[in-house]
Amino acid sequence: MNKYNLENISENKKSFQTEKMKVPAILFSEERNFEKSDVLEAVEKIAANENVFHDIAVLSEAHTKPNIENPTGAVVASKNIIPEMLDSATNCGMRVILTDLAGKELTEENIKNLFAELQKNIPSKKIIGTKISKEMVMDIFQLGSKALERVFPICTKNEFENTFSQGNFFANQEISKQEISNAVPKIISWIAKFRLGLLGATNSHFIYLMRVSEILDENLASTLGIRNNQYLFFIHTGSSIVGRYTASLYTSRKIKSFSQKLILLFIKLFSPSIQINDKNKIDTAFRATGNYGFANRTLITCEIHKALEKIFARSVSTKLLYDAPHVYFDEETHFNQKVIIHRNGANRAYGPSKMTPHAIFSQTGEPVLIAPFANKIAYIGVGTDQNEETFFSANHEIGKITGLENPKEYAEKIVHEMEENKIIKTVAKLETVEILSY
Repeated sequence: MNKYNLENISENKKSFQTEKMKVPAILFSEERNFEKSDVLEAVEKIAANENVFHDIAVLSEAHTKPNIENPTGAVVASKNIIPEMLDSATNCGMRVILTDLAGKELTEENIKNLFAELQKNIPSKKIIGTKISKEMVMDIFQLGSKALERVFPICTKNEFENTFSQGNFFANQEISKQEISNAVPKIISWIAKFRLGLLGATNSHFIYLMRVSEILDENLASTLGIRNNQYLFFIHTGSSIVGRYTASLYTSRKIKSFSQKLILLFIKLFSPSIQINDKNKIDTAFRATGNYGFANRTLITCEIHKALEKIFARSVSTKLLYDAPHVYFDEETHFNQKVIIHRNGANRAYGPSKMTPHAIFSQTGEPVLIAPFANKIAYIGVGTDQNEETFFSANHEIGKITGLENPKEYAEKIVHEMEENKIIKTVAKLETVEILSY
């Protein structure tokens, strides 16, 4: 740790900059959360890039992953897209679905039957999910989750208005299907016909049924439609292998799995026009396959709604609180400059003033979804207007910490740090009822 000469900005904020680094790194947690120097070594390498801008924001959840240059929980601003700054799981993200379920309905038998129905219709271990046409695939790549409207019943309120960028990474630009076809290999588009509606073969993807155990800000909770003892679904999944292999085609990241190497080699044989770091296509490819992630969560939500009405034999009200990607890049304005923000395992967390187009979030700030920790506790917060050093970003989880005697106490500590650093205002605490994961 000493070689980085951490400067103490406050109790829960540090910084460092070595001779190699073009910009400083700001660490948004106390020093002991970064005792493993692999995070700091990775950040030092990133900050040596000529394109990085202003600072590297390192959130309290930061941890490294094999074969990925940028730690999960780090936010990088740059003049251009740097593909290696992202995990290969394009638009890995989370959403929270509010329900009107009553506690007396959630008997042990009903919960068991509900999750059996979910497991049947939202498989995590199958290769094939809901089959769709080639035309539907291209519609999803171009239009995001809205492409599902003409085929699937959308029963959840606020499905599009409460999704990041209305569920479409091309929402602010025009893109043709021909441009998408040039950037996304045909074999990937073919695979996409079979992968929609899958939870994903990783134990970090899940569906949690949770209960609001404590309201921490009455005014914000009321405005967002959150109430004490309310039951909700916390969903975490992404663009499946559609995004993963597309991202791997455009980057030089190494793949250790022999089977994945073979699949990628096979895809490359049928995609000779795709080159690593192809600046003309990479933006289109990542946005198009990211849209598949939005559509995937939308379809999974439809299946949850159908399962609820089947098991409880009534019209169940479901409302999307928010759908937020946490692995993506986008163009934003920070410190009076337009830059590309790479959020790798981080939520965008705009304050109220940056959410002015939205009727509710302009009052509260952008919802921040913090995943269940130790299978027990999760949080919902909102962004603030005092968080520019992180480029208005926030944790998507507490961190990869195991073996804690009191995980709830640790989670509360991390959330307190986030509040102290003006990253979020905490709205509600959630506790787990039941889990579906790989």
